[in-house]
Amino acid sequence: MIKHIKINNITVFDQFKTDFSTGVNLFIGANGTGKTHLLKLLYAVQSAPLKGFFVRDILQKILQVFLPYELSLKRLVRRVKGEKREGEFSIGIHNDIISIKLNTKNENTKMSGNWYKQEKSVVFIPVKEMLSNSPGFRSLFKKRDISFEEIYDDIIAWAFLPPLKKIEKEKMKILNLLKKTMGGQIVVKNEAFFLKTNTGEIEFHLVAEGLRKLALLWLLIRNGTLDKGAVLYWDEPEANLNPSLMPVVVEVMLALERIGVQIFIATHSYVIIKEFELQRDNHSMCFFTLYKDESDSVQLNKSQVYHTLIPNKISDAFTRIYDLEIEQAMEAK
Repeated sequence: MIKHIKINNITVFDQFKTDFSTGVNLFIGANGTGKTHLLKLLYAVQSAPLKGFFVRDILQKILQVFLPYELSLKRLVRRVKGEKREGEFSIGIHNDIISIKLNTKNENTKMSGNWYKQEKSVVFIPVKEMLSNSPGFRSLFKKRDISFEEIYDDIIAWAFLPPLKKIEKEKMKILNLLKKTMGGQIVVKNEAFFLKTNTGEIEFHLVAEGLRKLALLWLLIRNGTLDKGAVLYWDEPEANLNPSLMPVVVEVMLALERIGVQIFIATHSYVIIKEFELQRDNHSMCFFTLYKDESDSVQLNKSQVYHTLIPNKISDAFTRIYDLEIEQAMEAK
C-alpha cells in the first residue's frame, strides 16, 4: 500500500507532498499539472522487478516507464533556465520509505531505504487500450527498440494470466455485472482476445474500445490480478467510454476497494468524479486537485468531498456552459 509521497524538482513538480487514502484516490487538474506523472512515478517504484540490484532495478523501471530522451535520468529533473539542480523523491510503501536523488550534472544517483517483498499485483491501465494490439506485441517489445512505455507491455502480461479455478462470491458479482454490460465474456486464442456473445466470438478489433476497457477489468478480476492487497493505477478511465457506463466503472472500483484494492485514478470526467462522490459513504476515498501557481509550480489541495476542491477546472467548465445556457435562454425571451 502506498502511504505518502514527497517530490522535489522531478518533471513538473517543484516542491510537492501528500499522503493517500487506503482506498480510492482521485486526481483532477488541468493538462500539464502532473497527474499522469504522479501515477507513473508511484507505479514505477512499486512495480520494479527487483532481482538483487536495489538501485539499478528501480531506476531502470523509472526509465522504461517515463522514456526520457536517450534514457537519460537527468532529463527527469525539473528544468529551470540557467540552473543546475538535483531532483529527489521519497515514497512511503507499507512501513518502508524509498528515497532517490537525481543530478542534472551527471547520471549519479543516491538511493536509500529498505524494501519489502512485493507479493501483490501492481497494475497500471494506460489511456490507450492495448488488448486489441496484443498479438505479437510482447515479443516485439522485448526484441526491438520501439517507443512504447513499459506500462503497455506490463498490462498485456497481466491480461494474459490464466483464470483462477475458483472465484469468490464478491468477485463473481463484479464479473457478472461486467459480463452483462459487455454482452458476453472474454476468451483468448493465440494471443488474440475475443468477446464471446450469444451470437459468436467477436475479435477485439471489431469491439467498441470502451467495451474493451471493461473487458480488461473482467480479465484482471477473473485471473486474480486485482485481489486484496493489489494496487491499481488508472489513467483517464473515461477515454472512449460513454458516460452512461460510468456508473458501472464506479461500482466495480468501489467493489474492488471493499475487497482491499488501493486505487489511484487520474481523470478529466465530471461524470465519473460525481459518481464517486455520490457513493462515497462507507468507502475510504480522497479527492485531489493539482494546479500551477504564479511561479508555474504544481501545487495540490485535497478533500474528502469533491465539491469543496479549489481550484476545480472541471466544475469551472461546467459552470461556464450552464451560465451560457441561462444567458442565451434569457436573451431568447
